[in-house]
Amino acid sequence: MKNILHIISSPKGEHGHSVKLARAIIKQLCNQHKECKIAERDLLAAELPYLDGLHISALFKNEAERSDDENQKLSYSDAVLREIKAADIIVLGAPMYNFGIHAALKAYIDQIVRFGHTIAYQRDGSRIGLLKDKVVYLAITAGGNYTNSGFDPVNDYIVNYLQTILNYMGIETIIPLIIEGTAAPDFMVDYDQICNDIQSATAVS
Repeated sequence: MKNILHIISSPKGEHGHSVKLARAIIKQLCNQHKECKIAERDLLAAELPYLDGLHISALFKNEAERSDDENQKLSYSDAVLREIKAADIIVLGAPMYNFGIHAALKAYIDQIVRFGHTIAYQRDGSRIGLLKDKVVYLAITAGGNYTNSGFDPVNDYIVNYLQTILNYMGIETIIPLIIEGTAAPDFMVDYDQICNDIQSATAVS
């Protein structure tokens, strides 16, 4: 049984190209594995909590020391951490907006980068990531087409950032699948074809 977590960060929902690409990735993964269980976290379905003073204060206390308000503040973080820890494979949809990820995805990342859950420090002060033995597929889409333009915001700002933060939490196998030019009037793509040989996709390092 493979537990797959699909994270959606497109405000377009099912019409979003990153969602369609992610679903094609999941379809291919489920074809490869005898059994798979899919969980979904739509970051635009409800308002996400953003880091504030109370949240940060709660992070530096153990559960017994926190106030009821502080524990409530961490309830969303607790829920999404349970999901990500349970996942064997994560399919992360990341459409590009203004050369960056959607604000909801950044807010989500702020909820899952958490001491004692996804990162820890050893006695010598060195940091270790705790999310080991997981694979992440990045379903990245961009309205513009930057191929051969000398400017590569998709890799420079999206892939590199997500790779850095996922590595920070201990995830080493990260496979980006990228579609550009989705805003073109004549844009057409076969999502299944892109994912046909997903095993041969190259992990970033």
